[in-house]
Amino acid sequence: MSTRVFKPLAMALTVALFFAVFSVTSSFAARLTPAQKRGKQLYLKTTSPSGREIKAYVTEGAIEAPGSAMPCVNCHHYDGQGLDEVGVTATNVTWEDLTRPYRIKRSKGRVHPPYTEETLARAIREGIDPAGNTLEYSMPRYEISDEELADLIAYLKIIGSVMDPGLSEDAIRVGTVLPLTGRLADLGRVMQRIIEAYFHQINASGGIYTRKLELRVAEYAGTPQSTLATFKQLVDEQETFALVSAFTSGADAEVAGLIEDGEVPLIGPFTLFPEDIFALNRFTFYLFSGLREQARALVAYAQQTLPGPNRRVAVVYPREKVAKDIVAAVERQGTQSEWGAIASIAYASGRLQASDLAQQLRGDGTEAVFFLGAWEELRALLLQAVKVNWTPNICISGSQAKRDVFELPLVFTHKVFLAYPSLPQDHKTAGRQELGRLFEKYDLSKEHLTAQIFAYCAAKILVEGIKRAGRKLSREKLVTALENLYEFDTGLTPRITYDPNRRIGALGAYIVTVDLHNKSFVPVSGWIALD
Repeated sequence: MSTRVFKPLAMALTVALFFAVFSVTSSFAARLTPAQKRGKQLYLKTTSPSGREIKAYVTEGAIEAPGSAMPCVNCHHYDGQGLDEVGVTATNVTWEDLTRPYRIKRSKGRVHPPYTEETLARAIREGIDPAGNTLEYSMPRYEISDEELADLIAYLKIIGSVMDPGLSEDAIRVGTVLPLTGRLADLGRVMQRIIEAYFHQINASGGIYTRKLELRVAEYAGTPQSTLATFKQLVDEQETFALVSAFTSGADAEVAGLIEDGEVPLIGPFTLFPEDIFALNRFTFYLFSGLREQARALVAYAQQTLPGPNRRVAVVYPREKVAKDIVAAVERQGTQSEWGAIASIAYASGRLQASDLAQQLRGDGTEAVFFLGAWEELRALLLQAVKVNWTPNICISGSQAKRDVFELPLVFTHKVFLAYPSLPQDHKTAGRQELGRLFEKYDLSKEHLTAQIFAYCAAKILVEGIKRAGRKLSREKLVTALENLYEFDTGLTPRITYDPNRRIGALGAYIVTVDLHNKSFVPVSGWIALD
């Protein structure tokens, strides 16, 4: 494969990604009551908030299945209007339609009087309408408690008529959390400005289905407790419809849990640690791969350059939970090769014995090292490696490298490999021109350009999702629209794809190596896509 050399300045923009309000005049929707919220869960997932199992029975043979396998929303849709698919017409279950004060004739000739709470409960449990007719075979019968039925009916009484928090007839309230003071203040300010500029541009062209975007910005203070409190304030008090490009680092798991409980879509959280795709949070959509996925891409690349059995490979990491998660990802990916077992070497954070480790790995004949510790510790290890005449391949995330990467010993030229979730080559002409016009029109600063691109692309994905969700917008419709986003071209990143089982849009990485003679980075792989 041919390679292209580009200088440190261009790469620094990518490295920077991983270093380091409008008044509201419209009336926004009220929050659901506790009963309605429980009923919403029953409608969307057919799982009980109490944890009790709900069973469904289908066809004349009364085949038993979990209720979660046949949630109400699958046929009656998010707004309760019903779907007409594969010869099956699902009833409109909005309370207005169910309780019309006259006899209703269904599509196959069945006639019945209006539903009441009691007759609707019987229909759900026994499959019988208010006239005593048997409902169609496609309608399951559910084993559900009186309390759960009451909650479900409470939700059906408002389904399709009450907007989600943060929505009004003429506005969509979006929130973000950014560092506005301290050493990262300049970074936070430029990210805020570009999101505001993009939203202003959307609003100036008529908004999205006549709704204007309103941005609420809260301050990221850096500690897990303050970060979680800030998100709670945005979600609970300011009632934002969705969140975009918010800093979650240091409280990733806690914020993800809050977002999931509150069912608030979060697009493009600014973090190195996207939640494991196998422990999915439905409402969180990441743009790029984090350290786990970058490590997997490095393994995939190393498997191509170090083929064959019995290769000596080691992963060196500080004894921390985050590092252990990455080690596990490396080991899983490594099982797809003929390497055999990967040696895992842990050390106390900040206490790497570089000389002893270099001697040990050289003695073991180690050919490649995946290093997960601090940059200063890696530099110390490589200096000791030179002394014992040992020059293995070194694999790290690009976020670990510091500005003195070109000061490494020259014997490691083309021996250090870095993974990046995006490179300047992703910046297409149309994308650069579109961004350039935004910068010029709103006189935006060019500082922290990569972080601005990150925030801008997250906002573009949010806007695209809102457009695809349609005029009758809801959080559920936005999530569904994003789940169907395939190969979406932001113009400045790898193409973005989500689905019900995937929440990292650009799932993969590029690999570059370091030319220490010419002080430049050299791409050595195309895009390495991950499963």
